[in-house]
Parts: sequence; structure tokens; C-alpha cells
Amino acid sequence: MKKVCLIGQFPPPIHGLSKALETIKESKYLKERFKFTHVDITNNKNFLAHLRNIRKNESDIYYFTISHSKLGNIRDLIILNQLIRKKKKTIIHYHGGYFRDLYNEMNFIQKRINRLLLNKVDNIVVLSKGLRSLFNHIVNESRIKICENYVEDKALLSDNELISKLEHIKGKKDLDILYLSNFIKSKGYIEVLKVAEIYRGKAVRFHFAGKFFSKKEEIEFKNYIIGNHLNNVNYYGVVDGDIKKELIKKSDVFILPTYYHVEGQPISLIEAMANGLTVITTKHAGIPDIVTSKNGYLLQPQSITDIDRAIEDIISDKTLLKKTGYYNREYTLANFKEIDYIKRIEKIFNEI
Repeated sequence: MKKVCLIGQFPPPIHGLSKALETIKESKYLKERFKFTHVDITNNKNFLAHLRNIRKNESDIYYFTISHSKLGNIRDLIILNQLIRKKKKTIIHYHGGYFRDLYNEMNFIQKRINRLLLNKVDNIVVLSKGLRSLFNHIVNESRIKICENYVEDKALLSDNELISKLEHIKGKKDLDILYLSNFIKSKGYIEVLKVAEIYRGKAVRFHFAGKFFSKKEEIEFKNYIIGNHLNNVNYYGVVDGDIKKELIKKSDVFILPTYYHVEGQPISLIEAMANGLTVITTKHAGIPDIVTSKNGYLLQPQSITDIDRAIEDIISDKTLLKKTGYYNREYTLANFKEIDYIKRIEKIFNEI
């Protein structure tokens, strides 16, 4: 049985990358085929200890998820040099859409070291076809592999729950719109809040859930709701498990108008489609590779007008929600189940 060492940021905190790594580490299917060890590099204060653990680790394959920042890249290069010196198989998985911009901002020396080390890696994995270009002219295209994200099994509504949800849409008076993501301004939550102001007093409710990384921004968000008398807005904080599932169950539309600079392929979008929600999102990063007009609305970033038009279109014919909801469920389960992701990872491990 081949030994695989997973290197990256594991939960907590929970975000797309840490969740994906945890899924690999805990997969019963993969555990039957590979022997896993892991090194959690979340806390940079313990970097020297992480490096010692990597140095002592003896595996056949090293699977390493790399950073989005310049300083993170320097840390990654040190780790990568250590892995290459082992003369074992090495895979890099990049869970974002920013590497090309990051590379272009580097000085000559950092660029050169990246090219030198990345060209000694066996495979570089990206999240979608459109993101292959992130590593164009840095590494040989034949070594760039694709592994799309997925919806966790535990995040799925049952078939009966989904049918009940979609069959009751026609009789609903209100339209429920869900923003479920981290509260980073470039994820578009402010634009959604401004659209909520347009629909104040109308039969459209907006539900916000997720984590703020700035106390100041959280206070500003709450004050905006109070100051503008937005009684059509609810904020739930960080949600998970049954609370998160209930929130998804009662929502009709998932909205993520992101222009986040390191965005890759949001797991939250896949999760929403799998649970029968119509999506309103943006033509950004790897999103257009998995979302089309059949799944909902693919808009230009930072356009409140476009978001408003999409909502008005939905209001004018709510039967579209039912049709799109069933399509999204079928489409997602055909392509982005958790086992599909696991088998894509298995194939990448086996190919090298």
C-alpha cells in the first residue's frame, strides 16, 4: 500500500481548502488504498517544527496545497525544496485562481526559484479547465491536472426533502435569498446588502450566514441593517450541521457575487446547486467552468443593477426556480459528488 503524506491547512478554521484536505484524510475509500500521514501547516509560528516533521516523514507521495500570498509562497518554496530533495513523487494542489497574478508580482529571483522548483514537481492540480492557464509557461502543460470541487455527502438534502422544497415553491409568498460564505468585501456581501435595501418592504427576504474576519466590518454590516430599517434581512453568524441545512432548505436562491482576488471554485456554489437552489454569481475565476445560465445567473462582478435584474426575473416567473432546482440537483450529483472528488484524487495519486 502506497504511503501518502498530506501537507496543508487542516480545520480549524473551516474553509474550502481545509475542508477538501480533511475530506481526503478521512475518506474510507482512500484509506483502503493508501496509507495516510499528514502535516498541518496552519500555524506559521510553528514553521520550523512543520519542516522537521516533513523532513522525518517517509512517504511515497507528497501532496501539498500551496498558498495565495508572496510570503506564503516563500514558505511553500522552502517546503517544496525539502520535498524535492527526498526524490519521491510530489503533487501540488492549488485551490485558487490567483497564482498567475501572484507570480507576475514577484521579483526576478522569486520567479526563477518558482520555475526551478515547480518544474521538478510531478503534477500540479487546478480546480477547473479555465484555471490551467495559471501555470502556463511556468511548467509543462502535460503535468497540469484538473480536479473540480465537490459537495459533501453530509451537506445534501435527502431526495424527499428536496422534492418537498421544490414542489412548494409555487405556493410561497416570499422569495428567500441566501448568502452563505465568509464575510470578505470582495465576496460581494455589501452589494447583496444594497440590493436588499431595494427590496425593503417587498416579498423578498435576504439571509446572511458566515464568518467575519474584521470586528469593524461586522459592526458596520449590522449598523447598516439597523440604520436602513432592513427588516427583510437576517444574519445568523457562522452556521453548520442541521442549522445550515435548515437555512438551505428554506432558501430558493443562493447568491455569491464574488470578485475575490484569490477565488478558485467555491464549494458553497456546488453545495447550493446540489440542494436545488438557483444561483446568482459572477463570471470570475473558475466559476464559469461549472456554472452556466442553465444553473441560474452568471453576472459581471460589482453590478448591483445586474443582481437586481436577476431577482426581478425570478420574481416574474417563480416556476423557473423549480425547473432550475431539479436541473441543478441532477447536474451536480452527476459531476460533483464527494465520491467523484475522491476518485479524481485517487486517479491523480495512481497516475504518478
